[in-house]
Amino acid sequence: MASGAILGIVEKLAELVASHPGHVPIALWDDRCKWREALLPSYKRYRWVTPEQVAFLESYLRQVEIARELLRHLGVPQAICPGFEADDIVGVICRRADPTWLIKLATTDSDWLQALRSNVEWYSVATGRIVTHEDLVNPDRVAGGPFASVDHFIQAKALAGDPSDGIPGVVGVGIKTAATIIRDHGSVEALWAKHDAGDRIKGVILQRAAGHEYRAVYLRNLQMIDWRLAPVVGMDVQVDVGATDEAAASRVCNFWGIPAATVRSLQLSPDAVQPLVSSVREMLADRDDRDWTHASAHERLANCS
Repeated sequence: MASGAILGIVEKLAELVASHPGHVPIALWDDRCKWREALLPSYKRYRWVTPEQVAFLESYLRQVEIARELLRHLGVPQAICPGFEADDIVGVICRRADPTWLIKLATTDSDWLQALRSNVEWYSVATGRIVTHEDLVNPDRVAGGPFASVDHFIQAKALAGDPSDGIPGVVGVGIKTAATIIRDHGSVEALWAKHDAGDRIKGVILQRAAGHEYRAVYLRNLQMIDWRLAPVVGMDVQVDVGATDEAAASRVCNFWGIPAATVRSLQLSPDAVQPLVSSVREMLADRDDRDWTHASAHERLANCS
């Protein structure tokens, strides 16, 4: 069985811990996202079409289970919720965390840029690039910008769609064009209002974005992309701190050929970990987390269906 993903996950996490003294890591895992698939059955499916792609996925998922087992033996906090993605979990954490916490999102997923705020940074595990809330206005820092706000970024993603996740948007509209449309008109709904009021809309692409044909597509995308519109994370969310067990960790490392030096920095103190785990459990258990100020998108989506 392949083991490259196991080593890659553990090495990257160890590197992050070593380079961020004073931070406590928590690994967030994806499950298959049932609620997004209900909105768009083809969600992410294009990635796993050929036998080779399916075999790769199955191998990766087996390796993830082994990586999770090793992290449990090292006492590294982890969270997963059946039917939800890590995006949904991190959205709750960033919204509800004490504003004095400094949160660094270690990822390569640009969707996570929507979590940016004064105490939340986005960190690319591939390049080491850091993006802050203030960087949204800088197109050299955030592709497709400038974005005036997180809301601007989210609306642009919903209008353009997300090819990496198999989410189609308005035909002919990419993220840069979407950002420009919203910047010029204030919001997607403001553009719709101009169209409905009979204002002249110039250009085929802008007419397409303004008209009725793609409104349901935009609203569906908004519901899928904007974490504030996600269903409340399930009661069966699992926040696991594991238990430090050096002997068990060594057995896993020896079996899979993971150097002991790689995991040494991941043996965390329970005194440092437990306060984080307790806080995250409390955040994820809150049934009133959802930002209902954005819930009107559900009604609009129903009206366009």
